Amino acid sequence: MVENPLKNPGSGVRKFISKIIIFGIGCLAVIFLLFQVVDSNDADSTIVLQSATGNLSVITEPGPYLRFFGKPYVYKKVIAVNFTGESGVTAASVLDKIKVRFLDTSIGEAKGVARFRLPTGEQDMFKIHREFGSQGSLASNLLERMVKESAKASARTMSVEEHYSGGAGQMSLDFDDQLRSGIFVVDQVTEYLPVSPGEKQDRDPDIHGRETLDRRQRVLVVKRKDNKGIYIRTKNSLADYNISVISASIEEVDYEQRVDARLAAQKQAAADEALARQNLKKAQQEAKTAKALGEKAIAEARAASEREKLQAEIQAEKEKAVAEINARREVEVARQKNLKQEQTLELQKKEADGLMVMAQARAKAAENALDPQIVFEKKLQAWKEVEIAKYQYMSRARLVPTVQMGQGNGQQNNAMTMLELLGAKAAMDLGMEFQDIGSGKKAGQQ
Repeated sequence: MVENPLKNPGSGVRKFISKIIIFGIGCLAVIFLLFQVVDSNDADSTIVLQSATGNLSVITEPGPYLRFFGKPYVYKKVIAVNFTGESGVTAASVLDKIKVRFLDTSIGEAKGVARFRLPTGEQDMFKIHREFGSQGSLASNLLERMVKESAKASARTMSVEEHYSGGAGQMSLDFDDQLRSGIFVVDQVTEYLPVSPGEKQDRDPDIHGRETLDRRQRVLVVKRKDNKGIYIRTKNSLADYNISVISASIEEVDYEQRVDARLAAQKQAAADEALARQNLKKAQQEAKTAKALGEKAIAEARAASEREKLQAEIQAEKEKAVAEINARREVEVARQKNLKQEQTLELQKKEADGLMVMAQARAKAAENALDPQIVFEKKLQAWKEVEIAKYQYMSRARLVPTVQMGQGNGQQNNAMTMLELLGAKAAMDLGMEFQDIGSGKKAGQQ
């Protein structure tokens, strides 16, 4: 017997809802089955697929692939190990800062990043998957362990002072090198340095030990080499799985508080030493400047003294030269005066000799009656008498002659002509006599 739906309206609604639920469950089942059959791979991932029967396959290409109810294990192609200790960092593996111990037992915390590239070959991925089973296990049991060991090994090769004074770059290089090729095998060598006498007095035997009073020890780390000169390293586990290092670096090391305090004290001491050295250089420079100024003043004073001395010498030489010139002039004047006096004396002597000769000549002429002066006086007396007689004769003569001699035009006086002729004759006679007197006088002087 069929129920009347009008009598029971709720039964239809329940049937409808049941159908919807069954349809939804069927859709979910289909979707579930679809995802169990088909899945998708990302471009930065490699999938190791384990089928329902246990077979392994490697999927490296991005996009959908047939899963067939297999179990996928996702491995990033590049795995980054971040040990900066910062929050909110996106990386396959995130660690806190790695504690490292330096050669001098100082402790620090290293921060950095290391990036690894996984192989894409099936056999390499099968080996990784069989030994580690997942990416998380690979990162924690291999990659992170290698990062920590390399960071700590890099810090053991130097002291904190060496790292602080410029060894940070070398530590980062050693970290990358040891992560790629294996950790160095090192030997510790103790080196003893002599202690200066001043430092020896400041050392306390109870603190430093009596055996080290005369020397100071320093521990060095030496990388061991083989016979070919190649560094000896530990086995590199990454090479077993063909995992390569893309990059690895230690960005910074945070020192412990006591190291920071010691470095701050050393920095202050270095600053004080630099300031003291600068002040010393300044004082030395000032001393050099003062010395240079003093030497300059001394040089200037010496130059002034030398200049005055030179001027005095020049003045003395000048005065000496003037005195010599004056002396020579006076000598020359005296010599000229003496010469003049000698010449005067010589002239006077000659004149005296001449007068003496004349006197002797006169005396001799007087003796011989041939004195020219006497002759001249006699002739002059004779001429005087002639002239007197002439003019007396003229005074007695007539002014008008009675007898005329010669012819004339009536304008000439013959008597006067006669007188003139007689005067000319007398003058000629006297002149000739004077000439004879002069020639006789010269002959007498000679």
